[in-house]
Amino acid sequence: MKTIIASIIFIFLILFSVFAENSITEKTKIAYELYEELRCLVCQNQSLLESNAPLALDLKKLVLDKINKGDSKEDIKLFLVDRYGEFILLKPTYSLKNILLWFGPILFLLIGIFITFRFLKRQPMNIEEEIIITKAEENKLKKILDNNIS
Repeated sequence: MKTIIASIIFIFLILFSVFAENSITEKTKIAYELYEELRCLVCQNQSLLESNAPLALDLKKLVLDKINKGDSKEDIKLFLVDRYGEFILLKPTYSLKNILLWFGPILFLLIGIFITFRFLKRQPMNIEEEIIITKAEENKLKKILDNNIS
């Protein structure tokens, strides 16, 4: 009897999860994708999906309204970039004005390696030199060392 009740409950849970998944519309999926790609302008390092700031909530509503009007994902992005600048995109576009953003770290690493090698090349290596001393200087040095030892 317990297994029959457990099986019925299990079947209802499976059916509930299937119907819940099907209730998510295509427009909602597009909205969530956009929320993940757009930055909250207040929180700066959070997507709209992660943020609960008032401005983020307003932007979510704006995105959803535009989707309901029939605008495409790209049209919504272009509208927001025109309005707020490219900063609103979590992943900046590949463009000429963003070239330093994409290749800057590699460029700075190469410049750093070049400067380091140039600096090390100019530095003289610690090479031991042979010092020649006279017999008188050698005797004087022995007397000093003998006095310090005794």
